Amino acid sequence: MLSPGLEHLLHRTFSVVPAESLAEVFHLHDEGGARLLRPDEVSIVRASGGEVVEDAIVTVRAPGQPVRHLRVNASPMVSHDGERQGAWAVMTDVTCLVAAARGELNRSLAETVNHNLRTPLTTMLGHAELLMDQQHDLPPGAKRSLEAVWRAGQRLTDVVTWISEWIDLAYTTENQGRAVDLAEYLYGKERS
Repeated sequence: MLSPGLEHLLHRTFSVVPAESLAEVFHLHDEGGARLLRPDEVSIVRASGGEVVEDAIVTVRAPGQPVRHLRVNASPMVSHDGERQGAWAVMTDVTCLVAAARGELNRSLAETVNHNLRTPLTTMLGHAELLMDQQHDLPPGAKRSLEAVWRAGQRLTDVVTWISEWIDLAYTTENQGRAVDLAEYLYGKERS
């Protein structure tokens, strides 16, 4: 049986599936998502065999759906006399945690900052600049408000630039950097 939440997450309604087909039917891959799980690696199959599974990470790669990462805990179900009668598993969507561990959220943050902040900020500052060219026609109170908008926009631009540069720096590999003679750089700047 599958809970409604798990049916939604796995994009599949409950149906009886042989243990050897679970990974294929539900698109269950290893933690990195590169390899389909073997039947003996599927948490519920392992628990059905008597094993307690704790915090296994499984990647779901269903066609046409976003990749999801699940933390799986599974345990055998036993009768009062100790006979195995099946297994249960609890799955938690940890996609965001896995993405954060891999640094993918930083890339997403950079894209959000660049698109959702920088674009409207540039538009706002462009319009403010046009108004500043005509500020002699504005009442004194409007001039002060316009100057406040301009200063705040400049501060936001600095913050957006800093965030973007910080994220870019975090993704710069050693191969992308270049060696520089700091003394030559500093003294060369002074001489010019």
